[in-house]
Amino acid sequence: MTKAIPESGKAPVSAGLGQRIRSARRDASMSQGQLATSLNTTQSAISLYEAGQRSVGIDMLLNVAKILNRPLHYFLGDDGDMLYVKDSDIAALIGELEKHPEDMPELLAYWQFLRWRRSTRNGKSQA
Repeated sequence: MTKAIPESGKAPVSAGLGQRIRSARRDASMSQGQLATSLNTTQSAISLYEAGQRSVGIDMLLNVAKILNRPLHYFLGDDGDMLYVKDSDIAALIGELEKHPEDMPELLAYWQFLRWRRSTRNGKSQA
């Protein structure tokens, strides 16, 4: 059985996504079966995603990103790099974190502290 090749000669849109899923899965030292179990799907479905023969819904892709510990934009590639507003504060923060990933644990700890402080001010928590 041969794959249908589009007239444009380009791979299907999901082919690049499938390659990134395969790469991230292998980097995580997971088999297709292990990833399938984590996603509550079948090994066959994972195989089809990776081959670019089956579309990946956004909910599934979010779960794949979480399980394989990759940002969503990793899977979307060049077409999906902008998941936030260009030149916004969040874009600047993400850019800095990509340059200095070693700062992530401290940033997350501080963010948790801010959330805790806000909740205690609002009377939601009395620890």
